[in-house]
Amino acid sequence: MKISLKQRQETRLRLRMKTAIIVSAGFLTAVFFGTLFIGNVGTVKTSKAAGPGFQTIDSGSYIIDMGQATQTVANGLVPYGMVYDLVKNYSTPVKWVINQSKVKDGTDFTYNLVNYRGGPFIIPAAYITPIVQARITYWNTRGVKGLYTTSTVDVPTYSELTAMPTMFIDNSSGKQSIIENYFIAAEIPATAYIEGVPSQLGTCSDLWINPHGDPTWSSHSYLYNFAILNGSFVFSACHATSMMEGCKNTVAPFEQLNFLTTNGLKCYSAGKCQAGITETHGGNSTPPYVHYYPSDPMMQFIGPIDAPLSGGSEDWYQPQSTSAWRPTTRRCITTSDGVAPNEGILMAYGPAYGLANSGWVMYEAGHDFGGTGTAAVAAQRAFLNFMIFAASKKSVQITSYNIGTSFNPSSIDNISVTVNSGTPPYSFQWKSSVSGVTFGSPNSASTTIKIPPASAKASGLITVDVVDACSRKNFLARPFKLGSFVLPVVLSSFTAALNSEKVVQLNWSTASEKDNDYFTIERSADGFNFTELMKVKGAGNSNKMLSYAKTDIHPLVGNSYYRLKQTDYNGKSETFRTVSIRTKATEVSGIKVFPNPFNGTFSAEFESPSEGNMKAQLFSPSGSLMHSETINVTEGHNDYKFQVNKPLTTGSYIFRLTNGDDFVTAVKVFCEE
Repeated sequence: MKISLKQRQETRLRLRMKTAIIVSAGFLTAVFFGTLFIGNVGTVKTSKAAGPGFQTIDSGSYIIDMGQATQTVANGLVPYGMVYDLVKNYSTPVKWVINQSKVKDGTDFTYNLVNYRGGPFIIPAAYITPIVQARITYWNTRGVKGLYTTSTVDVPTYSELTAMPTMFIDNSSGKQSIIENYFIAAEIPATAYIEGVPSQLGTCSDLWINPHGDPTWSSHSYLYNFAILNGSFVFSACHATSMMEGCKNTVAPFEQLNFLTTNGLKCYSAGKCQAGITETHGGNSTPPYVHYYPSDPMMQFIGPIDAPLSGGSEDWYQPQSTSAWRPTTRRCITTSDGVAPNEGILMAYGPAYGLANSGWVMYEAGHDFGGTGTAAVAAQRAFLNFMIFAASKKSVQITSYNIGTSFNPSSIDNISVTVNSGTPPYSFQWKSSVSGVTFGSPNSASTTIKIPPASAKASGLITVDVVDACSRKNFLARPFKLGSFVLPVVLSSFTAALNSEKVVQLNWSTASEKDNDYFTIERSADGFNFTELMKVKGAGNSNKMLSYAKTDIHPLVGNSYYRLKQTDYNGKSETFRTVSIRTKATEVSGIKVFPNPFNGTFSAEFESPSEGNMKAQLFSPSGSLMHSETINVTEGHNDYKFQVNKPLTTGSYIFRLTNGDDFVTAVKVFCEE
């Protein structure tokens, strides 16, 4: 379903923008993100994101080896085409395995004395039907390296891939063939994307890709709402990146395309960027280049990638001296130019404007990093990893399901799925790998299933494909057996809701449990990096419906993602699907003033539970009012710039926010005149 530009413009007028002026220098604090990044992100780049635990993979699964010593197009890029094919065309879930404590190019897991590296993919045995096996054989002929397991193996599963994004390549520069060649090398079909100019972007696009071009506000302003309102993703390369970061709405200056910095990047060449960009970054970058965040999804490639990024009009990026990388921006590969938070980078990514609900943005330097060399393969893999990352964030979510694991021939059983996100209405298609299986309403969210009385198959798959109005597809595939068969836990539902006390109520139910020791509830601010919230004792063994309920009394501000994990008595675990909920602040919080110390001008950042007017005041240590103005506060994130017109002496001051006669919050600041 296409949504016209006129409809989108009308929608924008109805929606309140929950962002603010983003023009200050210095550090910002990612209040929305809670536990998104562990440690002092933005200055120290050795922190590890908390990830899911190990999962047991059955014998007969297929490991796609992404860590071949010599990386080629066939063994490094074509596997992405294989994963795209299996997920998109054959509704086959693929596990992405990433060790959350590894070093660069380190081991993700070991099987039969072989160390698997580079973020390998695994197709679980339960989903390898004869058709899927034939596709694996086909992709082997295309150069994909891998093997079938002959025993179980425990692996650190990072995520399960069940969807691919809808992609939009910007062709306004005429350089779209650069990106097309990356997809051709990976053998991802041209049907995976459309091409056009930014004004044609709609709510049905998940990822905008800019291979080149000269962005201006008039031509690329659509990206502002694309990232904030739609929560869609942006990829940019070459000098289009520094030009884009300087694009600003002259009517509403807080609207600027500085997605990953506080006040724009240095321009690739003098006078080539927007009026607010007054500095250039002076030619070639300075080695050595350092790789950080080896367990992040975008960093799943082998070896360095700096060589292919060195060509073109801009092969590295650096913020202006009046700007900085946002603390939520992960500088994955840095140059030796400047110091944090203004260091040079070859590659970085993070949420647009540091906002929890916005889409994510990635910059990768260089004009064209295509080619067949090992470094070129690594650079293209980084881009393709971002594609997969966008799919996981923007997919239609199947939040709960009721599908048994055991059925008796000729019996009629109820099955169902519950869906949210994406763009309704949804269409459904139930199917089974066992011939003769029938569904009462094969195109409904709830239906019945009947196994033929004389089925020759003792086991199989039940799959439901879900497609939204934008043609986004996700699916749920569940193995089943005929007769008595019980998985450790058959989960019927898992939900999160905000109750009357403004805490998150978590409820789940199980249809059966076998040797279930305990549940673990994990929480995340981004849906990828989870930390343990609490453990709940399981029932051990049960053949009846059981219900569980817990609360998160201190939910994150913004989006909170919750994931349920079950652990057996023998220590083996299974991680279920993720649910999410958005919570609002109950009071003004997270106030930060920067720069601090300041020199006449400073900015204040804070979260507000509601919109309205507040008074911002600056007091001297003796209590004299030095500055006062009324500001319009929006619900959520606020960022205001203040100019103190009175001369100030060096020393400490108190910055205070008030709501009428009510004190709201205050912070100590320092002036250096």
